[in-house]
Amino acid sequence: MNRRYSTGLFAMLSGIILTIAPACDREPVVPPMPRVEPISIADLRAMYQGEDVTLDTAVYIQGIVTLTPELNNIPDFIAYLQDGTGGITLTISGNNTLSGGSEVKVLCEGLTLTGYNGLLQFGEVDLVTQSELIDLSAGMPEPVQVTIPQVLAGEHVAEYVEITGVQFKEGGSFSGSKTLTDCTSEVAVYTRSEATFAENALPAGNGTFRGVVSVYNTPQLIVADPAVLDMAGERCGGTAGEYLNEDFESVENYDEITTLGGWTNPLEAGDRLWIAREFSGNTYAQASAYNSGLSEMISWLITPVVNLSSSTAPVLTFETATGYHNGATLEVLISTDYDGSGSPWNYTWTGLNPTLANGPSGGYSDFISSGNIDLSAYKGPVYIAFKYTGADPSATTTWQIDNILIAESSK
Repeated sequence: MNRRYSTGLFAMLSGIILTIAPACDREPVVPPMPRVEPISIADLRAMYQGEDVTLDTAVYIQGIVTLTPELNNIPDFIAYLQDGTGGITLTISGNNTLSGGSEVKVLCEGLTLTGYNGLLQFGEVDLVTQSELIDLSAGMPEPVQVTIPQVLAGEHVAEYVEITGVQFKEGGSFSGSKTLTDCTSEVAVYTRSEATFAENALPAGNGTFRGVVSVYNTPQLIVADPAVLDMAGERCGGTAGEYLNEDFESVENYDEITTLGGWTNPLEAGDRLWIAREFSGNTYAQASAYNSGLSEMISWLITPVVNLSSSTAPVLTFETATGYHNGATLEVLISTDYDGSGSPWNYTWTGLNPTLANGPSGGYSDFISSGNIDLSAYKGPVYIAFKYTGADPSATTTWQIDNILIAESSK
Protein backbone atom coordinates (compact mmCIF):
# COMPACT_ATOMS: atom_id res chain seq x y z
CA MET A 1 0.00 0.00 0.00
CA ASN A 2 2.73 2.43 0.89
CA ARG A 3 4.55 1.78 -2.39
CA ARG A 4 1.40 2.29 -4.50
CA TYR A 5 0.64 5.55 -2.64
CA SER A 6 4.14 6.78 -3.28
CA THR A 7 3.98 5.95 -6.97
CA GLY A 8 0.62 7.64 -7.39
CA LEU A 9 1.79 10.74 -5.55
CA PHE A 10 4.90 10.99 -7.74
CA ALA A 11 2.79 10.72 -10.88
CA MET A 12 0.43 13.39 -9.64
CA LEU A 13 3.28 15.79 -8.74
CA SER A 14 4.93 15.18 -12.10
CA GLY A 15 1.75 16.20 -13.86
CA ILE A 16 1.55 19.39 -11.84
CA ILE A 17 5.17 20.27 -12.63
CA LEU A 18 4.66 19.61 -16.34
CA THR A 19 1.59 21.76 -16.29
CA ILE A 20 3.35 24.69 -14.54
CA ALA A 21 6.73 24.48 -16.29
CA PRO A 22 5.72 26.15 -19.60
CA ALA A 23 4.47 29.18 -17.66
CA CYS A 24 7.99 29.77 -16.28
CA ASP A 25 9.24 30.49 -19.80
CA ARG A 26 6.97 33.51 -20.30
CA GLU A 27 8.18 37.17 -19.95
CA PRO A 28 7.03 38.75 -16.68
CA VAL A 29 4.11 41.12 -17.05
CA VAL A 30 5.18 44.71 -16.14
CA PRO A 31 2.36 47.06 -15.15
CA PRO A 32 2.22 50.17 -17.38
CA MET A 33 3.89 53.32 -16.01
CA PRO A 34 1.50 56.17 -15.29
CA ARG A 35 1.51 58.68 -18.13
CA VAL A 36 2.96 62.09 -17.18
CA GLU A 37 2.42 64.91 -19.63
CA PRO A 38 4.68 67.96 -20.03
CA ILE A 39 3.37 71.45 -19.38
CA SER A 40 5.06 74.77 -20.11
CA ILE A 41 5.99 77.13 -17.30
CA ALA A 42 3.85 79.81 -18.94
CA ASP A 43 0.81 77.50 -18.78
CA LEU A 44 1.66 76.62 -15.18
CA ARG A 45 1.79 80.30 -14.21
CA ALA A 46 -1.55 80.90 -15.95
CA MET A 47 -3.25 78.50 -13.53
CA TYR A 48 -2.77 80.98 -10.68
CA GLN A 49 -5.57 83.54 -10.46
CA GLY A 50 -4.84 85.10 -7.08
CA GLU A 51 -5.65 82.09 -4.91
CA ASP A 52 -3.52 79.05 -4.04
CA VAL A 53 -3.79 76.21 -6.56
CA THR A 54 -2.70 72.63 -5.82
CA LEU A 55 -2.19 70.52 -8.95
CA ASP A 56 -3.97 67.15 -9.01
CA THR A 57 -2.91 66.02 -12.49
CA ALA A 58 0.17 64.06 -13.58
CA VAL A 59 2.15 66.76 -15.40
CA TYR A 60 5.73 67.99 -15.27
CA ILE A 61 7.73 71.11 -16.10
CA GLN A 62 11.26 71.01 -17.47
CA GLY A 63 13.79 73.81 -17.66
CA ILE A 64 17.15 75.32 -16.73
CA VAL A 65 17.96 76.33 -13.16
CA THR A 66 18.99 80.00 -13.35
CA LEU A 67 19.43 80.93 -9.69
CA THR A 68 20.23 78.89 -6.58
CA PRO A 69 21.56 79.65 -3.07
CA GLU A 70 25.10 78.74 -4.18
CA LEU A 71 26.28 82.36 -3.66
CA ASN A 72 23.98 82.86 -0.65
CA ASN A 73 22.04 85.57 -2.48
CA ILE A 74 18.67 83.86 -2.04
CA PRO A 75 17.32 81.73 0.84
CA ASP A 76 18.39 78.09 1.07
CA PHE A 77 14.94 76.78 0.09
CA ILE A 78 14.55 78.83 -3.12
CA ALA A 79 15.55 78.21 -6.75
CA TYR A 80 14.52 79.74 -10.08
CA LEU A 81 13.63 77.56 -13.07
CA GLN A 82 13.12 78.73 -16.67
CA ASP A 83 12.03 77.21 -19.98
CA GLY A 84 11.42 78.82 -23.35
CA THR A 85 8.08 80.25 -22.23
CA GLY A 86 8.84 81.77 -18.84
CA GLY A 87 10.26 81.29 -15.37
CA ILE A 88 9.00 80.17 -11.97
CA THR A 89 10.29 80.40 -8.40
CA LEU A 90 10.53 76.99 -6.73
CA THR A 91 10.35 76.40 -3.00
CA ILE A 92 12.28 73.30 -1.98
CA SER A 93 11.34 70.88 0.77
CA GLY A 94 14.45 69.44 2.39
CA ASN A 95 17.99 69.74 1.09
CA ASN A 96 18.31 72.07 -1.90
CA THR A 97 20.87 70.39 -4.16
CA LEU A 98 19.97 72.17 -7.39
CA SER A 99 22.86 73.65 -9.33
CA GLY A 100 22.80 76.73 -11.53
CA GLY A 101 22.89 75.94 -15.24
CA SER A 102 21.53 72.41 -14.82
CA GLU A 103 18.45 71.10 -16.63
CA VAL A 104 15.83 69.40 -14.47
CA LYS A 105 12.33 67.96 -14.67
CA VAL A 106 9.88 68.65 -11.84
CA LEU A 107 6.79 66.48 -11.29
CA CYS A 108 3.93 68.85 -10.47
CA GLU A 109 1.20 66.66 -9.00
CA GLY A 110 0.59 67.63 -5.37
CA LEU A 111 2.58 70.89 -5.59
CA THR A 112 1.00 74.28 -4.92
CA LEU A 113 1.11 77.65 -6.66
CA THR A 114 1.05 80.45 -4.11
CA GLY A 115 1.81 84.15 -3.92
CA TYR A 116 4.36 85.62 -1.51
CA ASN A 117 4.72 89.41 -1.37
CA GLY A 118 3.77 89.57 -5.03
CA LEU A 119 6.08 86.74 -6.17
CA LEU A 120 4.49 83.56 -7.58
CA GLN A 121 6.08 80.47 -6.01
CA PHE A 122 5.65 76.75 -6.71
CA GLY A 123 6.31 74.06 -4.13
CA GLU A 124 7.08 72.40 -1.83
CA VAL A 125 9.30 70.35 -4.15
CA ASP A 126 10.88 67.20 -2.72
CA LEU A 127 13.90 66.89 -5.00
CA VAL A 128 14.34 63.19 -4.19
CA THR A 129 10.86 62.08 -5.27
CA GLN A 130 9.61 64.93 -7.48
CA SER A 131 12.54 65.89 -9.67
CA GLU A 132 14.83 64.33 -12.24
CA LEU A 133 18.22 65.68 -13.31
CA ILE A 134 18.34 65.80 -17.11
CA ASP A 135 21.69 67.52 -17.70
CA LEU A 136 24.00 68.79 -14.96
CA SER A 137 25.98 70.99 -17.35
CA ALA A 138 23.32 72.34 -19.70
CA GLY A 139 24.56 75.88 -19.08
CA MET A 140 22.70 79.11 -18.46
CA PRO A 141 20.06 80.04 -21.03
CA GLU A 142 20.51 83.07 -23.24
CA PRO A 143 19.19 86.00 -21.22
CA VAL A 144 15.95 87.62 -22.31
CA GLN A 145 16.55 91.15 -23.60
CA VAL A 146 14.40 93.53 -21.55
CA THR A 147 14.18 97.17 -20.47
CA ILE A 148 13.74 98.69 -17.02
CA PRO A 149 10.15 99.82 -17.84
CA GLN A 150 9.28 96.22 -18.76
CA VAL A 151 10.63 94.99 -15.41
CA LEU A 152 8.69 97.69 -13.56
CA ALA A 153 5.54 96.63 -15.43
CA GLY A 154 5.82 93.14 -13.94
CA GLU A 155 6.98 91.41 -17.11
CA HIS A 156 9.50 88.52 -17.23
CA VAL A 157 9.21 87.68 -13.53
CA ALA A 158 11.52 84.78 -12.51
CA GLU A 159 13.38 84.98 -15.83
CA TYR A 160 17.09 85.45 -16.46
CA VAL A 161 17.34 88.80 -18.25
CA GLU A 162 19.79 91.25 -19.76
CA ILE A 163 19.46 95.04 -19.67
CA THR A 164 21.86 97.20 -21.68
CA GLY A 165 22.87 100.84 -21.26
CA VAL A 166 22.49 100.87 -17.48
CA GLN A 167 24.54 101.87 -14.45
CA PHE A 168 24.27 101.87 -10.67
CA LYS A 169 23.11 105.22 -9.40
CA GLU A 170 25.15 105.08 -6.22
CA GLY A 171 28.58 103.78 -5.30
CA GLY A 172 29.54 101.40 -2.53
CA SER A 173 29.06 97.66 -2.28
CA PHE A 174 26.38 95.31 -3.60
CA SER A 175 24.87 94.76 -0.14
CA GLY A 176 21.29 95.91 0.27
CA SER A 177 19.02 97.63 -2.21
CA LYS A 178 20.83 99.55 -4.96
CA THR A 179 19.40 101.57 -7.82
CA LEU A 180 20.00 100.53 -11.43
CA THR A 181 19.21 103.28 -13.93
CA ASP A 182 19.25 103.94 -17.66
CA CYS A 183 19.21 107.68 -16.79
CA THR A 184 15.45 107.71 -17.41
CA SER A 185 13.97 104.82 -15.41
CA GLU A 186 15.15 103.16 -12.20
CA VAL A 187 14.74 99.72 -10.65
CA ALA A 188 16.07 98.19 -7.43
CA VAL A 189 18.78 95.53 -7.40
CA TYR A 190 18.69 93.64 -4.11
CA THR A 191 21.62 91.69 -2.65
CA ARG A 192 21.45 89.86 0.68
CA SER A 193 24.07 90.84 3.24
CA GLU A 194 24.93 87.11 3.45
CA ALA A 195 25.83 86.90 -0.24
CA THR A 196 29.44 85.93 -0.92
CA PHE A 197 29.89 89.10 -2.99
CA ALA A 198 27.84 91.47 -0.79
CA GLU A 199 30.83 93.61 0.14
CA ASN A 200 32.31 93.69 -3.37
CA ALA A 201 32.39 97.10 -5.00
CA LEU A 202 29.59 97.90 -7.42
CA PRO A 203 30.63 98.38 -11.04
CA ALA A 204 31.24 102.09 -11.50
CA GLY A 205 30.49 102.43 -15.22
CA ASN A 206 27.69 101.97 -17.71
CA GLY A 207 27.03 98.74 -19.59
CA THR A 208 25.15 95.45 -19.46
CA PHE A 209 23.43 94.01 -16.40
CA ARG A 210 22.41 90.35 -16.17
CA GLY A 211 20.27 88.90 -13.42
CA VAL A 212 16.92 87.42 -12.47
CA VAL A 213 13.68 89.39 -12.18
CA SER A 214 11.99 88.95 -8.81
CA VAL A 215 9.32 90.68 -6.74
CA TYR A 216 9.20 91.79 -3.13
CA ASN A 217 6.01 93.85 -3.11
CA THR A 218 7.47 95.68 -6.12
CA PRO A 219 9.64 94.36 -8.97
CA GLN A 220 13.36 94.05 -8.33
CA LEU A 221 16.41 92.40 -9.83
CA ILE A 222 18.72 89.81 -8.28
CA VAL A 223 22.33 89.32 -9.33
CA ALA A 224 22.90 85.70 -10.34
CA ASP A 225 26.66 86.07 -10.81
CA PRO A 226 28.54 89.38 -10.45
CA ALA A 227 31.25 88.08 -12.79
CA VAL A 228 28.92 88.41 -15.81
CA LEU A 229 28.16 92.10 -15.25
CA ASP A 230 29.85 94.18 -17.96
CA MET A 231 29.55 97.76 -16.73
CA ALA A 232 32.80 99.63 -17.34
CA GLY A 233 31.75 102.10 -20.04
CA GLU A 234 31.19 105.84 -19.89
CA ARG A 235 28.26 106.69 -17.65
CA CYS A 236 25.13 108.24 -19.07
CA GLY A 237 24.14 111.70 -17.98
CA GLY A 238 27.62 113.10 -18.59
CA THR A 239 31.10 112.06 -17.55
CA ALA A 240 30.91 113.40 -13.99
CA GLY A 241 29.96 110.04 -12.50
CA GLU A 242 29.36 109.71 -8.77
CA TYR A 243 31.03 106.86 -6.89
CA LEU A 244 29.78 107.76 -3.41
CA ASN A 245 27.29 110.37 -2.25
CA GLU A 246 26.17 110.46 1.38
CA ASP A 247 24.44 113.30 3.23
CA PHE A 248 23.16 111.17 6.18
CA GLU A 249 19.61 112.51 5.76
CA SER A 250 18.20 108.98 5.79
CA VAL A 251 19.52 108.28 9.32
CA GLU A 252 17.34 109.14 12.31
CA ASN A 253 18.65 111.53 14.96
CA TYR A 254 20.87 109.69 17.49
CA ASP A 255 20.91 106.48 15.41
CA GLU A 256 24.24 104.82 14.67
CA ILE A 257 25.68 105.60 11.25
CA THR A 258 26.07 101.87 10.67
CA THR A 259 22.33 101.70 9.97
CA LEU A 260 23.42 102.86 6.51
CA GLY A 261 24.20 99.91 4.26
CA GLY A 262 27.91 99.25 3.89
CA TRP A 263 29.11 101.74 6.51
CA THR A 264 31.12 100.33 9.43
CA ASN A 265 32.28 101.77 12.76
CA PRO A 266 35.11 99.67 14.25
CA LEU A 267 36.17 100.70 17.75
CA GLU A 268 39.93 100.66 18.36
CA ALA A 269 39.57 102.06 21.89
CA GLY A 270 36.50 102.86 23.98
CA ASP A 271 32.86 102.19 23.24
CA ARG A 272 31.63 105.44 21.65
CA LEU A 273 30.25 105.15 18.12
CA TRP A 274 29.64 107.73 15.44
CA ILE A 275 25.97 108.75 15.51
CA ALA A 276 23.62 110.84 13.41
CA ARG A 277 22.69 114.26 14.78
CA GLU A 278 20.21 116.77 13.44
CA PHE A 279 20.26 120.54 13.80
CA SER A 280 18.15 123.10 11.95
CA GLY A 281 16.85 120.47 9.54
CA ASN A 282 20.32 119.15 8.61
CA THR A 283 21.53 115.67 9.55
CA TYR A 284 25.24 114.82 9.82
CA ALA A 285 27.59 112.26 11.42
CA GLN A 286 29.10 113.12 14.78
CA ALA A 287 31.72 111.76 17.18
CA SER A 288 32.64 113.14 20.60
CA ALA A 289 34.42 111.95 23.73
CA TYR A 290 32.57 114.51 25.86
CA ASN A 291 31.19 112.99 29.09
CA SER A 292 32.31 109.53 27.96
CA GLY A 293 34.57 108.81 30.90
CA LEU A 294 37.00 107.24 28.44
CA SER A 295 40.71 107.68 28.96
CA GLU A 296 41.10 106.85 25.26
CA MET A 297 38.55 106.92 22.44
CA ILE A 298 39.47 105.84 18.90
CA SER A 299 36.45 105.41 16.66
CA TRP A 300 36.70 104.66 12.92
CA LEU A 301 33.87 105.57 10.57
CA ILE A 302 34.47 103.79 7.25
CA THR A 303 32.62 104.21 3.98
CA PRO A 304 31.30 101.37 1.86
CA VAL A 305 33.79 100.13 -0.70
CA VAL A 306 34.21 102.59 -3.58
CA ASN A 307 35.14 101.21 -6.99
CA LEU A 308 37.46 103.59 -8.86
CA SER A 309 38.58 101.06 -11.47
CA SER A 310 36.89 102.93 -14.34
CA SER A 311 37.43 106.42 -12.97
CA THR A 312 39.34 109.16 -14.76
CA ALA A 313 39.83 112.07 -12.38
CA PRO A 314 37.91 111.30 -9.19
CA VAL A 315 37.92 113.74 -6.29
CA LEU A 316 36.73 113.46 -2.70
CA THR A 317 34.91 116.33 -1.03
CA PHE A 318 33.12 116.60 2.30
CA GLU A 319 32.37 119.14 5.04
CA THR A 320 33.42 119.28 8.69
CA ALA A 321 32.49 121.29 11.75
CA THR A 322 33.90 121.24 15.28
CA GLY A 323 32.42 122.02 18.66
CA TYR A 324 34.24 123.01 21.87
CA HIS A 325 37.54 122.20 20.24
CA ASN A 326 40.18 121.17 22.78
CA GLY A 327 42.43 118.75 20.95
CA ALA A 328 40.54 115.65 19.81
CA THR A 329 41.65 114.89 16.27
CA LEU A 330 40.07 113.73 13.03
CA GLU A 331 42.16 111.89 10.44
CA VAL A 332 40.92 111.19 6.93
CA LEU A 333 42.52 108.06 5.47
CA ILE A 334 42.32 105.86 2.37
CA SER A 335 43.09 102.14 1.99
CA THR A 336 43.41 99.78 -0.95
CA ASP A 337 43.99 96.58 1.08
CA TYR A 338 41.31 96.84 3.76
CA ASP A 339 38.78 94.01 3.39
CA GLY A 340 35.75 95.84 4.75
CA SER A 341 35.27 93.62 7.78
CA GLY A 342 38.51 93.25 9.76
CA SER A 343 40.13 95.57 12.28
CA PRO A 344 41.19 98.56 10.15
CA TRP A 345 44.21 99.36 12.30
CA ASN A 346 45.78 96.11 11.05
CA TYR A 347 45.74 97.32 7.42
CA THR A 348 47.58 99.94 5.39
CA TRP A 349 46.09 103.44 5.37
CA THR A 350 47.37 106.58 3.69
CA GLY A 351 46.56 109.98 5.13
CA LEU A 352 44.74 112.44 2.91
CA ASN A 353 45.22 116.17 3.33
CA PRO A 354 41.82 117.84 3.50
CA THR A 355 40.97 121.24 4.90
CA LEU A 356 39.30 120.62 8.28
CA ALA A 357 37.36 122.79 10.69
CA ASN A 358 39.42 124.21 13.57
CA GLY A 359 37.64 125.69 16.57
CA PRO A 360 36.19 127.39 18.43
CA SER A 361 36.90 126.25 21.99
CA GLY A 362 33.50 127.54 23.06
CA GLY A 363 30.54 126.74 20.81
CA TYR A 364 30.45 125.29 17.30
CA SER A 365 32.02 126.27 14.00
CA ASP A 366 30.21 126.47 10.69
CA PHE A 367 30.63 123.59 8.27
CA ILE A 368 33.58 124.16 5.96
CA SER A 369 34.56 122.38 2.75
CA SER A 370 37.46 119.95 2.60
CA GLY A 371 38.38 121.17 -0.85
CA ASN A 372 38.92 118.77 -3.75
CA ILE A 373 41.06 115.81 -2.72
CA ASP A 374 42.57 114.15 -5.79
CA LEU A 375 42.04 110.38 -5.90
CA SER A 376 43.20 109.83 -9.49
CA ALA A 377 46.17 107.77 -8.26
CA TYR A 378 43.77 105.05 -7.13
CA LYS A 379 42.46 102.50 -9.63
CA GLY A 380 40.33 99.84 -8.01
CA PRO A 381 38.33 99.33 -4.81
CA VAL A 382 39.13 101.74 -1.96
CA TYR A 383 37.76 102.62 1.47
CA ILE A 384 37.75 106.06 3.08
CA ALA A 385 38.00 106.27 6.88
CA PHE A 386 37.27 109.11 9.30
CA LYS A 387 39.26 108.32 12.44
CA TYR A 388 38.35 110.15 15.65
CA THR A 389 40.90 110.16 18.50
CA GLY A 390 40.05 111.74 21.84
CA ALA A 391 39.89 111.32 25.61
CA ASP A 392 37.72 112.55 28.45
CA PRO A 393 38.21 115.18 29.81
CA SER A 394 41.41 116.31 28.06
CA ALA A 395 40.40 116.01 24.38
CA THR A 396 36.65 115.94 23.92
CA THR A 397 36.18 117.96 20.72
CA THR A 398 32.94 117.21 18.89
CA TRP A 399 33.64 116.43 15.22
CA GLN A 400 30.87 116.55 12.64
CA ILE A 401 31.07 115.46 8.98
CA ASP A 402 28.57 115.83 6.17
CA ASN A 403 28.00 115.71 2.40
CA ILE A 404 30.64 113.12 1.52
CA LEU A 405 31.03 112.92 -2.25
CA ILE A 406 33.42 111.02 -4.51
CA ALA A 407 32.86 111.97 -8.14
CA GLU A 408 34.64 112.80 -11.35
CA SER A 409 36.14 116.26 -11.30
CA SER A 410 34.04 118.78 -13.21
CA LYS A 411 37.16 120.72 -14.20
